[in-house]
Amino acid sequence: MRVRRWLLTVALVAAASALPGVEKATATTPAAPTDTVETLYSTAGDLYAEQRYREAIPLFRHVVELAPRHGNAYALLGGSYLQLGDYPRAIGAFERALELDEGIKLAYLGLVAANYLTERVEDARGWVNRMIPILTGEERERYLATIADQFPLLQLTAGGS
Repeated sequence: MRVRRWLLTVALVAAASALPGVEKATATTPAAPTDTVETLYSTAGDLYAEQRYREAIPLFRHVVELAPRHGNAYALLGGSYLQLGDYPRAIGAFERALELDEGIKLAYLGLVAANYLTERVEDARGWVNRMIPILTGEERERYLATIADQFPLLQLTAGGS
């Protein structure tokens, strides 16, 4: 499916561009040593990169239980749900990621896709508009062109919706 391939591309772009600068778990409980959270997150991320989403989900869920402010874990949890077609859970995870960190591009892209795929085109367009201010000029051009190509019902113009 064309959209599914695009989502994988988005995930890989996000992994290559956004995640190297990602801060790892920002808060852990006393029972969750940082190395445990980091190990779980790394393992889950590897599974995600290998498209083993069903296996990644329980690990990402465990990460967010141990480190409930780990926005990137929520974003990748959402990406895993999205890839498996569980759109309500994907939307919930992406929204939680953005509550924690409004700069997580993968969460915005995931919300665009999940809303579009559930025929909530106006909501998808709204997420595009909310994402635009956090993008650099180069990212804005690239992301909007890709979104316009993959989600034609959004009818995006060069500057957004």
